[in-house]
Amino acid sequence: MKKYWKEKQNGRRSFPSSGLMILYFGGFLFLTVVLFFYQGINGKYYFQRAKNNYVKVIPLFSIRGSIFDKNGVLLAYDKAAFNLSVIPYQIRDTKDSLFKEISKSLGRDTAEIYRNYSRNFLNYFSPVNIVLDIDKRAALDIQEKLGSKVLINPQPQRHYPYSYEFSHVIGYVKKVSSFYEELKQYGYSPLERAGFSGIEQYYDSYLQGESGGRLIEVDAGGRVVGFLGQLISKKGKDIRLSIDSRIQREAYRSLSGKKGVIILINSANGQILALCSLPSFDANNFIKGKGLSRLFDDPACPLINRAIQSTYPLGSVFKPIEAAGALEEGLITPHTTFVCDGQFKLGSAVFRCSHIHGPQDLYQALAHSCNIYFYNLSLISGSDFLSRWAKNFGLDSLTGVDLAFEKKGFIPTRKWKEKKLETPWYAGDTLNFSIGQGFINSTPIEILTAMNVFASQGYIIIPHLLEEVGGIPSGISSKTYIGVSQNNLDAIRSGLRKAVAEDSGTAHILERLGIKMAGKTGTAQNRGASHAWFAGYFNSQGNDYTICVFLENGGSSYEAVKITYKFLKKILEGKLI
Repeated sequence: MKKYWKEKQNGRRSFPSSGLMILYFGGFLFLTVVLFFYQGINGKYYFQRAKNNYVKVIPLFSIRGSIFDKNGVLLAYDKAAFNLSVIPYQIRDTKDSLFKEISKSLGRDTAEIYRNYSRNFLNYFSPVNIVLDIDKRAALDIQEKLGSKVLINPQPQRHYPYSYEFSHVIGYVKKVSSFYEELKQYGYSPLERAGFSGIEQYYDSYLQGESGGRLIEVDAGGRVVGFLGQLISKKGKDIRLSIDSRIQREAYRSLSGKKGVIILINSANGQILALCSLPSFDANNFIKGKGLSRLFDDPACPLINRAIQSTYPLGSVFKPIEAAGALEEGLITPHTTFVCDGQFKLGSAVFRCSHIHGPQDLYQALAHSCNIYFYNLSLISGSDFLSRWAKNFGLDSLTGVDLAFEKKGFIPTRKWKEKKLETPWYAGDTLNFSIGQGFINSTPIEILTAMNVFASQGYIIIPHLLEEVGGIPSGISSKTYIGVSQNNLDAIRSGLRKAVAEDSGTAHILERLGIKMAGKTGTAQNRGASHAWFAGYFNSQGNDYTICVFLENGGSSYEAVKITYKFLKKILEGKLI
């Protein structure tokens, strides 16, 4: 202040120049005009936007990758589905009357519309599908009638053209919202779809793609008033499998009306050409949400993939494994002979054979499936030997097949029984073990890989379905040498060949196929009718194949052999292999 008064007294100017005054005034005038425009002229418009608008994300669902068989036949793909949707916030006061009107117009059950609304509700500002997979023309007609009260919400919908034949191989997809608590830790959002069971689940990370969305501004009436941005969705990668849909369909027809399994692989590399489990189901019902309670309540358990998820007693298909171990450890030679008189006495207990075979060497014992031979062998070898060689052939290990929820078999041991059942291991347990009975259980795919050891000259090979992802070969291939000499493998192979080639062989009807085939039958006793097995291998057009056929409660092993004949006859006549 002292300086100001001093300057004033000295005649110096203490206010801004006239130029600056004009600049200040001009700026003030400009701000006044702008404020008048936004508050005076358009004030009501911006007030309403501030009051009523909200930002909403419209999801852009990704197209899931397609699944093809080895020849390019589509097994699973996305198709466009038109759904009728509502925005809950917009219909909060008119929901009941609106749903009744939609029900009347489309001839749909009102209860179904309410169920869909409840099932698909996420929040008050996201579209909720209330009528699913509606005809496009019908959707346009009702939108024209009801205006902005309803939306046409097109979304990709999964479709399975060969649903029953491939249900256990392909699996199905469901909305993540149904299992969000379990899946959110893996980065899934509630609006996404995820694979459940089969290839859909095992390779979900390749198939699912990346969802996108539009960020828009919407007024209280649900009308779009602004576009803020967009993230484009990305399609998932296509997958090609080793399976041949023609062979798979023949497997399905061959098993029709039965509970069982057919698996066929390339012996050299483990490529799966067919993997069929019956009973099966229509995977499209999981997409539409129809008839699911009947599936879950069905005592035949059609949702279980018996090829990889169910374990069973092996019966006589275990005998080649036991024989290979005995040869390798020098307990017998191929010419070691035991006499079969139809029964084997152990104390007061009697263990029987299906026939009186007389003197049997190893070749004959395998060809005739002589129990007496293997009872005698087991008392020489002991239970620890049986457990060890069952494990060597992978009968208590996951095969590594690229399908979800594979279960491994069980190999009993002396220590296990003493600890778990609190009873000693008896000699009778060893006799039962030697013919694949008692406590031992395995899956059909484990039996297949065990038999494939003899087809592949001594290697355990990982069976697999994936061939290509996005056009790039999967490179899946793995095999482990089991440690059985070539001479001993040849001895077992000779016995398995006699089971088909000789008139007295247990699988002799397969010789009519005109291919050089070898294999082993098995009848596994259990509660109810016996299970029926056949596992074997053959060559066709220069390629080696391994097959396993299993019939749950199928009775005699001869029933499994008949199914094997029926199936192979069809695919050989069709030149499919």
